[in-house]
Amino acid sequence: MTAAQPVIVIQSYREGLAGVRAANPDVHLSIDRDPSISDERVLLVEYPAATKDPGGRDVRCAAENQDWTGGRAIAFQIKPEHSLRLSVSFMDRNGVAYTAWADLKGDDWQPVRIPFDTIRANPFFQPPGAETGAPLDVSDVKFIAFAPQDPTSGRLALGRFVVSQ
Repeated sequence: MTAAQPVIVIQSYREGLAGVRAANPDVHLSIDRDPSISDERVLLVEYPAATKDPGGRDVRCAAENQDWTGGRAIAFQIKPEHSLRLSVSFMDRNGVAYTAWADLKGDDWQPVRIPFDTIRANPFFQPPGAETGAPLDVSDVKFIAFAPQDPTSGRLALGRFVVSQ
């Protein structure tokens, strides 16, 4: 499987789980390697069934590099245990929460590419102080987050997050 050529690495898991967290202790995180994607480190996520907490299965990864202006899209590879919809989010320099959704097939590594020009401000949540009228500004992004959007429990394996062309 070929991955998007990285311009900027967002999260590579090179420091293990440092900078990777889930607010819910029932979301289990670990790091492993997978030879089917160049033997790079992968993040393994085991998550519980959905609850009434909309952020109950969110996983947040600190950005190793916070200036994403050198690229045009977020890219990563993912292998979910079963088909699902995944949300991917970040906050830009203006404090605006942006979210995109990807529909994924189960039990297969697959590339995901989210162009910056297609991502939109999150329609369900904006933090206090977000400058919602400002254009997207990826010159200072502190983290990237993701969460399964299906109701069941399951497992995901994710390769590194990068900014690509």
